[in-house]
Amino acid sequence: MQAVLIVAVLAASYLGFALLALSQDRHWLHLSGARHCPPRLACILRVAGYALLIAGLGAALLRDGAGFGSLVWATTLTVGAFAVVCTLTWRPHWLRPLVLVCQRLA
Repeated sequence: MQAVLIVAVLAASYLGFALLALSQDRHWLHLSGARHCPPRLACILRVAGYALLIAGLGAALLRDGAGFGSLVWATTLTVGAFAVVCTLTWRPHWLRPLVLVCQRLA
């Protein structure tokens, strides 16, 4: 159970930051080819991204309690943000399936 929760915290952090990055026109253009992310979709991506980051906090607090869980969450935020930066820099095509899912939702 402990391993599943830490993987959930890491996944929520990575996906949250990936959605926040996709809500920006620069990354949307690079990954989807469309000039601008539609405003409605950008709002949905931002809300979903922040919701995933908060869900990661909930999972970290559930796993380790308030004292150490908040530290774990802050660390996984850093790791998740850095992983998204590395993905967008060297392997942006890895995020194209996420773009396709987002386009279908819009």
